[in-house]
Amino acid sequence: MLKIIGATHPGKVRENNQDAYTFRLLGSGCGYAVVCDGMGGERAGDIASQTACQLLTRFFDRDLMENMSEGAVKAVMFSAISAANAKVYSLAKENKEYSGMGTTLSAAVIMGEEMHIVNIGDSRIYIGDKHGAVQVTKDHTMVQAMVDRGEITPQEAKTHPRRHLITRAVGIGDTLDIDYQMFRVGREHQVLLCSDGLSNYASEQKLWELMKRAAKEGAAQCFVAHANQMGGSDNVTAVLAYQS
Repeated sequence: MLKIIGATHPGKVRENNQDAYTFRLLGSGCGYAVVCDGMGGERAGDIASQTACQLLTRFFDRDLMENMSEGAVKAVMFSAISAANAKVYSLAKENKEYSGMGTTLSAAVIMGEEMHIVNIGDSRIYIGDKHGAVQVTKDHTMVQAMVDRGEITPQEAKTHPRRHLITRAVGIGDTLDIDYQMFRVGREHQVLLCSDGLSNYASEQKLWELMKRAAKEGAAQCFVAHANQMGGSDNVTAVLAYQS
């Protein structure tokens, strides 16, 4: 049976939490999860991430059904994200206090043994099995582009001063590029969606340890506790999907 758990926290430094998440089980082997990390002014980041989560929840609850084809699931995901992008962009244009706001987004839809994922920005998705956890999304950041061009190494990217500058986000333009992938998953797999408030503080090995612990405990608070223990300089959000 599919289970999904999640947790979020403002961290130890920031007063506001601009992260947001949502998830839902739609059947014994079907469900979805979403993590968003807002950016903008004091309140604007909150609005962007919450708006995106609300729009995806509305579309997914209405349109996702068990045993849908890959094409149908992808169409629902793209429609939902396009609607979220249009709404956040519209709010930013209509309200001066929201000007420039946007949000990262990672989403996973699990349909039995198929998992459909999309990502925009640097909120990541990891898949874990008996061999460990592996990042399956690619960050849309200036530093990742530098790595792709061979200008810096992946190791150098982890501490680069511009590593937080994202190149793609929901709501910053009237059009949006969406990365989509489909994976086969089984009972041995766990899926983690998280904001950079967690991934900045944990290696893949550490994330795998936390994923196993969270599944065993049936609670996602260990992800938050680890990030805060390591400094908690950012909002932290984690959602874990696994079979029990």
